[in-house]
Amino acid sequence: MNAPFESRASYKDRTNRTRHRVGRAAFGAALVAAIAALVPIACSGEKMPLALGEPIRIRGGAFKEGPLPGDPPGATTRPEITAYESASTVVRLGQSGKIVLGRASPEAVAVGIAFADLGTGHWIFPAGASDPLTMGELGWQAECDFGIDLPPGPHPLRVVAIDANGRAGAQRDLTVCVTPAIGDNLAACDKTRTPPAVAISLAWDLGADLDLVVVDPQGRVIDAKHPRSVADAGTDAGALSIGAIDRDSNASCRVDALARETLVFQKPPPPGSYFVYANLFDACGKGAVHFRASLVEAQLAPDGKTQVQVETLAKTGTLLPTEANGGARLGTFVLEIPFP
Repeated sequence: MNAPFESRASYKDRTNRTRHRVGRAAFGAALVAAIAALVPIACSGEKMPLALGEPIRIRGGAFKEGPLPGDPPGATTRPEITAYESASTVVRLGQSGKIVLGRASPEAVAVGIAFADLGTGHWIFPAGASDPLTMGELGWQAECDFGIDLPPGPHPLRVVAIDANGRAGAQRDLTVCVTPAIGDNLAACDKTRTPPAVAISLAWDLGADLDLVVVDPQGRVIDAKHPRSVADAGTDAGALSIGAIDRDSNASCRVDALARETLVFQKPPPPGSYFVYANLFDACGKGAVHFRASLVEAQLAPDGKTQVQVETLAKTGTLLPTEANGGARLGTFVLEIPFP
């Protein structure tokens, strides 16, 4: 059973116990066994692919082209995955270091993992040590890095146990949900949720420090240093029409793999024209950076019941390193967005 709502303290304590059980000597033995199981790959003369474009990468794992081995979920073949979970089943685009963990039957030496519906191959990594508290089952955990272009919505993350002869048993799924680049209040994961009414977003392609800057109808500046708008007195929406910028991406040239900032209004913003700028705060040693500013609005889906995010306006541009200004200017004007 998935456990997305386990407390952080409980999860951290259980993860530390799992890590402790994987002793140094036992881990080394499991690693040797896992490598032995992979000898057909290593000795084939095939160059191990880097898998840079894969939707998931496993730290310390070996990538193998082709489908995940083993029997489909629901089968009873061994070795088997006896437990499989994560502290949260929500995955952010570009998220790194996410832990999934579980247990495998005693004859397993390695675990394979892949998205059942994404990617061109799978990853294999060694299982951990035997745990006498679970009848000798092997604890395992994978540290996962996810791609930045995964399709939003639910995806089965599939695992399988592998024995010393390279035989894979029954596969097992954990459904994770990928959230879109522009936050949707988890509507991609739960159709009963409603996405924000309006999102104004700026995305770019290099590790430079860009800032989304929006000037509201009263001339007030909303940016990373002033991330919240002000609700006008007398508006019916009141505080619900306040907008907020979600992050200061690549701030001080600390690259976060997102390269996107979004001003989000949960309810329609106060009426008037909003002026959107792309400001190069710091080029961070990069060359010309290409950006894309977009307006995303919540609209009724074809089913007439749910709301979905729809891009209704977009414009691209390029900023040169010489335009970096440390926030001294608004930046390059990109869009005027009128709201009724």
